[in-house]
Amino acid sequence: MNITVIYHEQSIYERQIRKAISTLNSVQSYFIFSLQKTDLPVLNTDPVCWLSFSDSHSSGEGYNIFISDKPIDDNWFSHEERNFSLISLDSWEDSFSPPSLSAYIMYQIAQASINFEADLSEGMLFNLVHWKTQGCMFDFCDNKPDIKIGMVSGAICPTCRAALASYGTDEKALSATESILEAVRLEAIGKPILINHNEAFIVMRFSTHDENDHAYKYGIIPALNDIGINYRRGDDTILSMPILQKVQQAIKRSRFIIIKVDEKNLNVYFELGYAMGLGKPVLLISEEPFIDNLPTDIKNLECLTYPHGDYETLKEKVIKYFKDNYHIE
Repeated sequence: MNITVIYHEQSIYERQIRKAISTLNSVQSYFIFSLQKTDLPVLNTDPVCWLSFSDSHSSGEGYNIFISDKPIDDNWFSHEERNFSLISLDSWEDSFSPPSLSAYIMYQIAQASINFEADLSEGMLFNLVHWKTQGCMFDFCDNKPDIKIGMVSGAICPTCRAALASYGTDEKALSATESILEAVRLEAIGKPILINHNEAFIVMRFSTHDENDHAYKYGIIPALNDIGINYRRGDDTILSMPILQKVQQAIKRSRFIIIKVDEKNLNVYFELGYAMGLGKPVLLISEEPFIDNLPTDIKNLECLTYPHGDYETLKEKVIKYFKDNYHIE
């Protein structure tokens, strides 16, 4: 789901907004967030009138989240409708932080995003809210500081999760929202996720002057260079730690994981399992002749294949994968 996050060009919180969006795109891949500046006067009016804002944006196209530095006239943190949301950043840093403003932005965007996916009007949303705070994202938080309880909890309660599922919400969307909430929780308790937002870690057999090496040099690397994604491989740096620990650290800190499988190196399946366990987006690559030899469990995964020796096709397919899935131009 593509969601545009729109903020006023005079916002004093641009850095925090950009940080939040970068993290959101790094911890899950179901929702793809892009940023857009605007000079809309309504976002820079003190206070923002929700009813007027709602009336003027109810017929907009796509899914849009508007962020204002100013308070909303009813003193709410945010409002959500079926395809647009309004979030206020007013007074967070002065009255509520910690957690950080970027964590608060992620929390509110998580609420709006799952609302879009479930196709809920604000009236329908009231059927889900907890009037008494219990640490769920759907707490009403009449006492505004109670929102921090939900941020530290970082959860959707079982009742609300079941209700969202009953509305037809995609399980992948629910999992993506829970990944966002986990990022909020970790930042709220002082253990933020450290991710290199524009980096791919490549897992493969190390070799020279063979098909495997050529696929890396003439297919994968040129593709990543063309679309501006940084990359590294386990043999790029020497660190004073066990190799397995180094690989695990790199998988944790990279946004993208690329794994090339071939018949001479089955060890990559450990790294594949580790990355999947962390919920990382994994691009699995294999030569066409080897695809039939993949283990049964791996055959159930989507795998990018290319003809033996055709590195131009491999390059084009890698570029297409990232452009199709990550809003990369």
